[in-house]
Amino acid sequence: MISKEKAVLRQVEKGRCTMDVCGYTCPYPEIFARRSLDAISSGDVLELILDNAPSCETIPAAAGELKVLEVVKLDQTTWKIVIQKS
Repeated sequence: MISKEKAVLRQVEKGRCTMDVCGYTCPYPEIFARRSLDAISSGDVLELILDNAPSCETIPAAAGELKVLEVVKLDQTTWKIVIQKS
């Protein structure tokens, strides 16, 4: 069972938040990313940590007017997508 505590938006510093969505498959990482981006201010950055490879393509493609700063492979199974809200 996946812990609901994982998908919690956390502020790591002013203007920068993170959310761990490891363990979730599509479409949940994208849904959590959208909700998080709705909750932060323009210009703020969201760091999304995930282990679902297809989301590394679908989230940047769905970003639209948002600015995807980077998609980084952290290890064999984990990625980080950094998105700045316009």
